[in-house]
Amino acid sequence: MDHGAPIEAACRIMILEGQLEEAQRDNAENRAAGPLTPPASTAA
Repeated sequence: MDHGAPIEAACRIMILEGQLEEAQRDNAENRAAGPLTPPASTAA
């Protein structure tokens, strides 16, 4: 905010930073869970 950014922009940046941190945590958890198993084919 020292550079003249409006308060709304600063709030939006803080929200986006929080969302980024959450997405990075989710990605780390998914990687730790291992690879996904593809669903079984139902085609006969």
